[in-house]
Amino acid sequence: MIEVSQLKEMETFQGVSDEALNFLADSLQKRTYSDKEPIFREGVPGGDLYLVAEGAVKISKRAKEGEAQNLAAVPKGQYVGIMTFLAGGNHSADAVAQGNCALYVLDRRAFDKFVESFPRDAVKLMNLFIQELIGSLRSMNERYIDMVNYMGRWR
Repeated sequence: MIEVSQLKEMETFQGVSDEALNFLADSLQKRTYSDKEPIFREGVPGGDLYLVAEGAVKISKRAKEGEAQNLAAVPKGQYVGIMTFLAGGNHSADAVAQGNCALYVLDRRAFDKFVESFPRDAVKLMNLFIQELIGSLRSMNERYIDMVNYMGRWR
């Protein structure tokens, strides 16, 4: 069981009402993973949202040639699985524990109930999810531009 006090310590839940935090504490599941243990795999159906509570999560994707490319190391306090949580479908990358880690997992059905019961708090969390996605897109854009500039130097 996750304690409300644990959620209050996380930046993500600042400004969320106590009633909403109680609901989330009852809805979240804590899962622990050992170093290099898979959390989810690319191509597997998703739907859960993972909040990194301790440790970090490595996100990687296999290139067509089969070589894994590291995309990100997601630290404590950030999310993994946002795209499939919001849009459904299959995971687009692998997620693996980097060191020992603990994740708070929220399934989509519980979040839908949360939205119905606590719409103002849900808007706050959705804005955080959107900011996470925007940050990821900006980072990918920068990496893409760096790669294009690097490749252009060799022509």
